[in-house]
Amino acid sequence: MKKKILFIMHLPPPVHGMSMVCEQIRNNKDINSEFECRYINLSASRSAKEVSQYGPLQIVRKLWRFSGALLHTFWKLLTYRPVCCYLSITCHGIPFLKDAPFVLLCKLFRCRIILHQHNKGMKNYATKPIYRLLLSLVYRNATVVLLSWRLYDDISAIVQREQVRICPNGI
Repeated sequence: MKKKILFIMHLPPPVHGMSMVCEQIRNNKDINSEFECRYINLSASRSAKEVSQYGPLQIVRKLWRFSGALLHTFWKLLTYRPVCCYLSITCHGIPFLKDAPFVLLCKLFRCRIILHQHNKGMKNYATKPIYRLLLSLVYRNATVVLLSWRLYDDISAIVQREQVRICPNGI
């Protein structure tokens, strides 16, 4: 019996580095043949133009997509029962606040957590009280995938070196 993995990732559109890597993971024949996989799109925007729009209609659309993805995640955790959850997350700012509930929900279901981090910026937020608390909760007991050891300094205040795995610019 194959191990079940739930992938919660930013998938295109919009097209950017993180979404393209996640698309490669979703389409990887080796991953899909080795594991029983399910995929949830974490993106709240559906175009590059929409990413930076914050009018009332755009906010409602993004909140709707966020809520739908969170409910979809809850349903998959309840019915699919994965042993592991892989999440591509943003480590700072509003996008982190959007991604954190997905990780915490997976932790409630006692899934092993793999966080694939494609960006920098945690260091600037790690001292802010609400972020420090949430970052600690999200990254505690999680495996963190970085593109290079050069990125470790940015997360070293929150993440232990033993938690880190390196996957240089690819899968």
